[in-house]
Amino acid sequence: MATVEKRTTKDGKTTRWRVKWREGGGRDGDWDGETFDYQADAKRFKALVDAAGNRRPAPAQLVEHGFAHLAPAPATTPVDEPAPMTFREYALAWLDTLTKPHVETKRKYRERLEKHVFPVLGDKPITDITLRMMREWQTGLLEAGLSRKTIANIRGESVYPIFRAACRRGEDGEPPVRSYNPLEGLALPDGVKYERDILETPEDAALFLTAAYEVDPEAADLILAALATGLRWGEVAALTAEAVRLHLGTVEVRQVLRKVNRRWVVEPKPKTKKGYRSVPVHPMVMEMLKRRAAAGTKFLFVAPHGNHWRYEDFYDWRWVKIRMLAESRGLRGHITMHGLRHSLLTLLANEGLELAGLTHLAGHAQVSTTMDVYVHATTSHHEPVRRIVGGFLEASIRAGEEQRASGVTRAGEIRGRVHRATRQTAAAGKTGPGR
Repeated sequence: MATVEKRTTKDGKTTRWRVKWREGGGRDGDWDGETFDYQADAKRFKALVDAAGNRRPAPAQLVEHGFAHLAPAPATTPVDEPAPMTFREYALAWLDTLTKPHVETKRKYRERLEKHVFPVLGDKPITDITLRMMREWQTGLLEAGLSRKTIANIRGESVYPIFRAACRRGEDGEPPVRSYNPLEGLALPDGVKYERDILETPEDAALFLTAAYEVDPEAADLILAALATGLRWGEVAALTAEAVRLHLGTVEVRQVLRKVNRRWVVEPKPKTKKGYRSVPVHPMVMEMLKRRAAAGTKFLFVAPHGNHWRYEDFYDWRWVKIRMLAESRGLRGHITMHGLRHSLLTLLANEGLELAGLTHLAGHAQVSTTMDVYVHATTSHHEPVRRIVGGFLEASIRAGEEQRASGVTRAGEIRGRVHRATRQTAAAGKTGPGR
């Protein structure tokens, strides 16, 4: 049978009541008990223990008689924790939220992720990706043959924004997924940074165009238009007769060719507002465009099958032959189609064309893009450097000849100044204070 014991603290100020019993009532049972602040509660609990056969009352009885705090916590069914969100899942969800980029830009982002990022990082929880992982990922791309420029593009356009978004609060105030961006402060992998080869001088351009017209006059007209206007491949290859404004001496960029799902398709408008622009054309080039516009073809420059050129076909069937011929005749560098655009913008910058005009011609939104990416250093400054250095060398030679003619050398003049200063210091010491 359970008993109730009165207990007083050492200071004699507090009295408590403890219910004690042996489990099952036998002498061999283990002692059990509960302590209460009030004697009435202890007596009620003792009655429950006695009714239960000197055992702890069932949880339902404890709750029923006001002792719910003594009842064991109900067993809970374990709930499976949701699997952590992978980088792939977060990246695709992020892409879906983008509204500003052109649909083709979003397609390019996803294509880069599928090809260069997901195979390494896609199945890893986005919360577990570290700076070391990102550094190893970059190094792997470099070892796979990608250039530092390509890696920078993948990083800056497709990966960095994903981690930046993961470090922000959600649209409904959810806490950030990550506490830091693992690309923040991570340098690009070491590697040789090559500058794009361009046609640095009018003579280089003339040599290349001559080779083009010898290989294929039809293809050469397209190359001439690209070099003379600075248009991108997708812009020059999509030119139509309606784009030629004879009375203004310009061509208008109204539509572009863009590669979508491995097919070149005509987009009815450029990707950005800056893409809509009028580009001035030299009268000789305008005569060529006028002639082609009068031919009545769908595009100004057509492939042998009658439709617009596909870049891959033009490159393999025409460009490589033209470049090889030009290089055999002394052309420096390994020019690409996009290098023609860089060439014109660089030559115009060296001629002092104002930045606003240069940026408008390029169709860029920012001057920094034009100047930092498209305008290259050339050898045009070599002669001014030689001329300036030669000028002060000639002046120095003339000064030396005049000194020798007067019998006074620079060294002798310096020694004389030192000697005079020494004598003046010695004289001042003899007459100074304390003497």
